[in-house]
Amino acid sequence: MKTRKAAGCLSALLLLAASAGAPEARAADCFADAVVAFNGGYVPEAAGQRVPELPGIVLGPPGDSFPVTGSVSTVSLGRGGSIVLAFTDNVIVDGPGPDFIVFENAFFKSFVPADPNQPYTVFAEPGAVAGSEDGVTFVAFPYDVSALSLVGSDGTPSSALPRLAGLAGITPTFTGNWTIPDDPNTWDPAGPGGVSGAGGDAFDLADIGLQTVRFIRIVDLDLPTGFPGPAEGFDLDAVVALNSVPVSFGPDVDGDGLSDADEIILHGSDPADADSDDDGATDGTEAARCRSPLSGAPDAMPPADQDLWVFHDAAAGSTHVRVSFMSSAARYDIVRGWLPSAAAAPVEPVLCIENDSFNLTTADHADTGVPAPGTLFYYLARVSGQPYYGHASDGTPRQLLLGDCP
Repeated sequence: MKTRKAAGCLSALLLLAASAGAPEARAADCFADAVVAFNGGYVPEAAGQRVPELPGIVLGPPGDSFPVTGSVSTVSLGRGGSIVLAFTDNVIVDGPGPDFIVFENAFFKSFVPADPNQPYTVFAEPGAVAGSEDGVTFVAFPYDVSALSLVGSDGTPSSALPRLAGLAGITPTFTGNWTIPDDPNTWDPAGPGGVSGAGGDAFDLADIGLQTVRFIRIVDLDLPTGFPGPAEGFDLDAVVALNSVPVSFGPDVDGDGLSDADEIILHGSDPADADSDDDGATDGTEAARCRSPLSGAPDAMPPADQDLWVFHDAAAGSTHVRVSFMSSAARYDIVRGWLPSAAAAPVEPVLCIENDSFNLTTADHADTGVPAPGTLFYYLARVSGQPYYGHASDGTPRQLLLGDCP
């Protein structure tokens, strides 16, 4: 559980009381932090959208996929649908090269090209992308509207791809380093089909004249893409910031954008040194780009904790717990606790309600339990095998002993 967004039991409780919305972020990472608008378009009944898994399913890293099979950790916008994502613990900035990547589940059709001159086909579902500083005024990335006629219903030829620059849903996404942008004009011999990193489509704020962006909007273009039958539209997997600076929460002695508590507890970096590894990038900047503040290595660094959302459905009489996507291979543990018993007990009593489960990658947990009079429920989550359930509001790991998931 990424408790900087649902900090310990109290924040989760407040979410339950509010019954909606994403919690406030604290420590920085490179992922979007909230879904502030979703307008689904038409989707055939059999296709589904996985809307019940919002917001978590689109707020982690891109899902696991192979070059010829797209990720299933996506939400389909439907024909003509749209989504707006917000960054709250960091701000995307215009830096050298591309500034963020949009991952859709585009994939190579039938085979992966072996050299840059071999014609191939991509199953592409184009989406228009726009950025905003305030969530009100959006500036769209330009693209060639006439090139949309080149998008095939069951695949788009490689010869058409250069003309579709400026759109998302064009470049295949696959498992890899999602902090490395792909350059569609450069063949990468180390990547499947010459694609760098984990693929996806990279965008540069300089192309729309903005210095900073905190909101990203994606709109399905209502094209007749899809296997035989009607389309389900653009399938959003993730948005990852490449050039990004953190928003500091709490005391920050060295002014690097990371609070002192987050540096000590989450990152192990020096709260009195803005550049703990002396690589020329501040600790906060590295964290906001999902890189380690302790190493200049280009490897992607996953977040310390998951995001957790709690929604109450009064009509159904159930509470729904959702977490951010981490990996298609990840299993999850969820525990439920009671207030004020947590404050009174020397060992925090909890009940394991999801143990080593795939549930939260394909649905959410619907808890029909009802707290006793005078008490309230809270929820904590972890990836199975992790020794703690996120971090409490004071930065210490939430380690449970009684009733913990096996």
